[in-house]
Amino acid sequence: MKKVFLITVFALLSFNVKAQEKFVTEDLIGYWEPNKHATQLVIWKDVNNNFQMVEFSTISGIQLRLLSMKLKENALVVKTVFDEKKWVTECTYVFIDKNTLQCTVKGNINDTVIYTKIK
Repeated sequence: MKKVFLITVFALLSFNVKAQEKFVTEDLIGYWEPNKHATQLVIWKDVNNNFQMVEFSTISGIQLRLLSMKLKENALVVKTVFDEKKWVTECTYVFIDKNTLQCTVKGNINDTVIYTKIK
C-alpha cells in the first residue's frame, strides 16, 4: 500500500513538472474564466509586442488595479489591488495544460483558483 501511495505522489509531482515545462507565453493570450468567484482575465499583446492584462471581479465586475506583471521561466506573476476591498494580492499562474491555468493567490486572500481559456 505504501508503494502505491508513493508511486501516485511521484506521478502527480512528475505531471505537474511536465505541465510547467510546457509554458509558452503565447498561450496566455485570451479570455480566461475561473472555476469559482475570483477574477476574469483578459491577456493580450500591445502594438509593441508587450503582454498586457486586465482582471475583473466575477462578483462586482470592477476592474482590479495592476501593480506589476512579470513573465518568469514557468509562470506569470501578477500583483494587483482590488480597491473596492483594499486587498493586495500576488497571483502566480502556472499552466496545467494549454487551456488551463492554476493560480496561487497570496496576500489578503490565500487561495488556489483554476482558470479555463474560453477564447
